[in-house]
Amino acid sequence: MPHTDMENRPSILFVDDEQTILDGLFRSFSVTDEPWNMLFATSGEQALVLIAGHRVDVIVSDLKMPEMDGAELLETVRHISPETTRIILSGCSEREVPYQTVGPAHQHYTKPCSSAKLSEAINRALTIRQRLRSPELLSFVSGIKSVPAFPKSLTDLFNEIQSPRGSAASVARIIERDIGLTAQLLKFANSGFFRVATPIADAAYAVRLLGFEIIRALFVMGKAFETFRAPGIDIHVANRLQERSLVIGFLARRIAAAEGMPHQVAEQAQCAGMLAHIGSLLLLSAMKDKVKDIGDELDTTGGTITNVERKYLGVTHADCGASLLDLWGFPSAVVETVLFHHEPSLRGGPSIFTALTAVHAAQYLVKLSTKQRGQPKALLAGLDVDHLRQTGTLDHVDSWAQITRSVLATAG
Repeated sequence: MPHTDMENRPSILFVDDEQTILDGLFRSFSVTDEPWNMLFATSGEQALVLIAGHRVDVIVSDLKMPEMDGAELLETVRHISPETTRIILSGCSEREVPYQTVGPAHQHYTKPCSSAKLSEAINRALTIRQRLRSPELLSFVSGIKSVPAFPKSLTDLFNEIQSPRGSAASVARIIERDIGLTAQLLKFANSGFFRVATPIADAAYAVRLLGFEIIRALFVMGKAFETFRAPGIDIHVANRLQERSLVIGFLARRIAAAEGMPHQVAEQAQCAGMLAHIGSLLLLSAMKDKVKDIGDELDTTGGTITNVERKYLGVTHADCGASLLDLWGFPSAVVETVLFHHEPSLRGGPSIFTALTAVHAAQYLVKLSTKQRGQPKALLAGLDVDHLRQTGTLDHVDSWAQITRSVLATAG
């Protein structure tokens, strides 16, 4: 293969303190002639040196290593090379692993992990990167003039949220400088969803209650809806979409909690649910006529929204929304949940319940009428049954429908 082709291939960095494991990976992937270059490190420190001198597209790290473990390594990589996809390997059970490293790792696999399974994970990660950064999608999004530009107050806020030194107090101080942000935060924290005993008037307390990522999602959503309420857009449609986005977020969080997910996964579900239809708003603002054609065809043929959007636009609202969130620096778990929230089977990976499952269910259940939520056939009609079956949650949909009724009653 020409030298230039080798340079253009993606680079995968494998990290394990056992040299024999790295040797085995080298032998396995050399035989299969994978379409990427390989780098190897026997410690977290050595891995960081390699990342400083090379472009690394995917890092695959062992979890338990001396001095710097895999979670600490991937947390560092998240800050110094955020575009690198991070995969963790561990001897823990499949259900335990994601919650130990839910922040720094995008994907989690248990040992022993076959080279075929690991190859599939790496290639899928590269495909997702390629999809989010495809010239067609980036050109489509960048060509839309109404994409929000964040004011300095929000830029300062997002920088503080992402800073290792960020705290509830420091984030609250930035919010309190802007009366509009303060009012938006306190209104949300005092909404019926949280059922607070006494009204919240302190921004720092509201920050602690909601969490950093929910706050960022709240303000991004607010700014997006403010920007997209342009002349020619039905303000009632925009308002309904915003209200529905809030409900999807709360419902996704409740579903995740009902499935026994830890706080971080439930928070990811709420964040992604709130932002799942940012792309819809973008399309509504920029391509109103085509959006109407899409709606007319859906009413006539009953096809899926993503297939009809691809037919008319070449991209979907999920593609657009995920691309924006990726450009704005949201966690990859949130970006990928938004990207696949209508088609979770396309995500691949371990067959376990994640924020993606919760958001997929929530966005469909809120659309159904009360009567439809009581009909088994209607309950499953718009859900990815294969995904639910693989995650072992197909028989949980009835209970999720009951949660939906509770959330909608609160929202009403």
